[in-house]
Amino acid sequence: MFKKRKTANIRQRRVSEEDVTGEGDIIGVITTDDSNSNTVPAVKKEKKKVKKEADAKKQSVLSFEDELEADDGIIFQEKKSSLSYKLRKEMKKERKEKRREEKEKQRQAEGKDKKNKNGGPTVSELDELGIRIVNGREAENIAIQPGDSDDSEDGATPGHHKFRPRGNKSGQSLDPWKKILQSGQIPDANMIHAIRKKRQQAREQGDMIPIDDTVRVEEGKSRLVRDDDNDRSDDEEGQSRMDFSVNQQARDRQQRREAFDAAQERGSDISDHESDWEKQQLLKAGANAKVAGGCEGEGSQDGTVEVISSAMQYSSLDSGVALGMTGGTDQLLWGTESTIPTSAASLPRPANYEAEGIIKRLQDSRTSLEEVFRRHQAEADGVDGELAECKATTERCTHDQQPLTSIFQFYQDIRGYVTDLRDCLNEKVPEINSLEEQVYVLFRQRAQKMVQRRRQDVRDQNDEFSPFAGKGAASDEYRTRRAAEREGRRTRRRREREKRGDSGHHDGMSTDDEESHSEIQMVQTELEHAIVEARKVFEDVEEDFSQLKRIVAWLEEWRARDLPTYSDAYVSYNLPKIFSPYIRLQMLLWNPLIKDSDSNGSGSNGVEVERMQWFNLLLLYGSSGGDEPKQLKEDPDRNLMSNLIERVVLIKLKDIVGCWWDPLSHSQTVRLVNLVRHYAETYPTLSPSSKPLQNLTHAIIAKIKDAIDNDIFIPMFPKNVYDNRNSGVSLFFQRQFWVAWKLLSSTLMWHKVLSDSVIHDLAIRSLLNLYLLPALNLAAEINPSDALDKCRNVINSLPRAWVKSEGTHVFLGRLEDFLVKLAEKLDPAANTPALRDLCNLLKSIGANTQAEKISNKYL
Repeated sequence: MFKKRKTANIRQRRVSEEDVTGEGDIIGVITTDDSNSNTVPAVKKEKKKVKKEADAKKQSVLSFEDELEADDGIIFQEKKSSLSYKLRKEMKKERKEKRREEKEKQRQAEGKDKKNKNGGPTVSELDELGIRIVNGREAENIAIQPGDSDDSEDGATPGHHKFRPRGNKSGQSLDPWKKILQSGQIPDANMIHAIRKKRQQAREQGDMIPIDDTVRVEEGKSRLVRDDDNDRSDDEEGQSRMDFSVNQQARDRQQRREAFDAAQERGSDISDHESDWEKQQLLKAGANAKVAGGCEGEGSQDGTVEVISSAMQYSSLDSGVALGMTGGTDQLLWGTESTIPTSAASLPRPANYEAEGIIKRLQDSRTSLEEVFRRHQAEADGVDGELAECKATTERCTHDQQPLTSIFQFYQDIRGYVTDLRDCLNEKVPEINSLEEQVYVLFRQRAQKMVQRRRQDVRDQNDEFSPFAGKGAASDEYRTRRAAEREGRRTRRRREREKRGDSGHHDGMSTDDEESHSEIQMVQTELEHAIVEARKVFEDVEEDFSQLKRIVAWLEEWRARDLPTYSDAYVSYNLPKIFSPYIRLQMLLWNPLIKDSDSNGSGSNGVEVERMQWFNLLLLYGSSGGDEPKQLKEDPDRNLMSNLIERVVLIKLKDIVGCWWDPLSHSQTVRLVNLVRHYAETYPTLSPSSKPLQNLTHAIIAKIKDAIDNDIFIPMFPKNVYDNRNSGVSLFFQRQFWVAWKLLSSTLMWHKVLSDSVIHDLAIRSLLNLYLLPALNLAAEINPSDALDKCRNVINSLPRAWVKSEGTHVFLGRLEDFLVKLAEKLDPAANTPALRDLCNLLKSIGANTQAEKISNKYL
């Protein structure tokens, strides 16, 4: 409603105890009587005088202009103790409380005897109703609120009441609205609207509306004068003084403005309950008056209106100013001497009370009630449906609670079990690795001992039969002992072959892997110690974590209960890793390359792995016995055994190849080839892209290359040294040739397991062309028939696919040339069968043209 002043930046001055005491004495002179309005200037002058006397004692050291007086500045005071400050603060608070209590008692005493001239309630009763009567200085201050201006004295607008003006001692004519405010009346909404309309009309007519009250600013004694606080000219700026003291009057006006706004909001926010109650009271009064005067007919309507009017006046007297605040036209203002009643004719005429009107209203009411009833009925039906649905949901949830609770409990158990199993395996796997490494060390030592002995025998024989060797070599005691042991082993192997009736054997085809009884016993003791240590690995673990069948039972239960979550958890991908430690522990001494071995239930070939306990246990994992082919195809564990062979057995087999396999051993090579071929053909995951299978083939190729580089040696002495076929040099030559042939045949066994390019490089280029063909040429110079026999064995060792292929002679070109030269060295008359055999050999390697030429020439 009022224009809010801009807050000026005021630097407050520190007030000493003497100033506080002086101001308290001056304030105590002011009273609240209505007749003391003229004493305000005197008090202000006295206050001003005392303030000047107090300020004269203190000089300022800081000024904002050259002509500022001594009281404009910062006051420096001696710092006092906190105790004295607290005492002064308490004393000041007590004085304020005492003055407040005295004023309250005085105001209550005056209000008890003071009655309203029109018979209204007392001041104490108004206080209880929350209505405050303003008078004296407060009423005058309301009249000088910022934004108010003196309107013309044309009187109130039509529909508003006029009040008798109270004596104005200043001789100035005040605005009627200011008189109302001075009298202490709180304006209602109509009055506020009228004031706004009046000011709006003044602006439209061009009348001057004073913006500020310069007298108020002069009396405020403000040290800082701003343009928006006082409309003084620029010429007076030099003569004005900036006042930084607190403007107590402005603060009071701000508080009264806030109180006025709150009263206005309270007047406009009366609840509907009070308004309805007032209307009901009026209707009751009118109904009673109508019943009392019903016998007079239509003429009784005037009397009814008068009764309603009197009831309204009585109600307005009982409710004080509350009725006026609700927007009614009856005005009753406390603190004034005039009350203008509202005319009864301004009330609206009652509705049609004839039969038709009553019936119509009843019908409308019935229609409205029926519509409400239908709406409520629809809502009730909807609520009933929701209630039934909620009951069904509750029953369903109750029914599903037990299985869900069971499943949840199972998941908690399986989670804890898997966590404990992981921790257990993390602790036990290093122990299993250590045991496997101990077994591999025993295997490696035993195999290396055999290989080193064989290579040392070849060096000893070469030094013995070589014409370039020194004579002192034969007198070596250790060499002599090795030669004796070597000959003894050969004699025992020869006797064994004679017992078996093996007549097609050549010296050098057998493997020198004989061991002494003491050595075998020592190795066996070490292996038994490893078995004992393996049994202790899970000795301190419960059965749920130490036995493979208990782990399988847990996982099968999970699979049977909820297969989707079993698949989503990728259990199938982790099963080989979970089962691997237990399988490796059972296969700790497994070595398929050892003949007639029986370590930990394992056999001599790959089929024996499929007879182990773990294999039979996991073979039917997850199968119910009645699964259809479609279900088996979608089974996430359908490749379990294939994955176990790939990730467990092949890795172990690769380690065994590296530490035990001897490529010169025909029996070991046959077992290894059959084992790898069986796995590759049986299990679908063993494809050429399988990483464990690739590592295994790389280990096999590395062992073959090592044997070619270190074990193949064919002595190439002058021709005359081999004249005697029974001499040591001839026997040594024959033995080393058949050793190379044995390695060639072992390498060619890997056909269709290793790639053809690898086989060509190892067998043809490295063995046949570099070692065997030079030896065959030397044998052809010594004995052509023996060379033909050796060549027949070489060609028979070739894979049948190569023999039947038309392009075989391309990479066997050097062997073809050797056969052609050998035919020239054979005597046609004495060696006719040999020539026929030679032609057949040429045809077997695809050299049909050369075979026809030889046949036409010599046969």
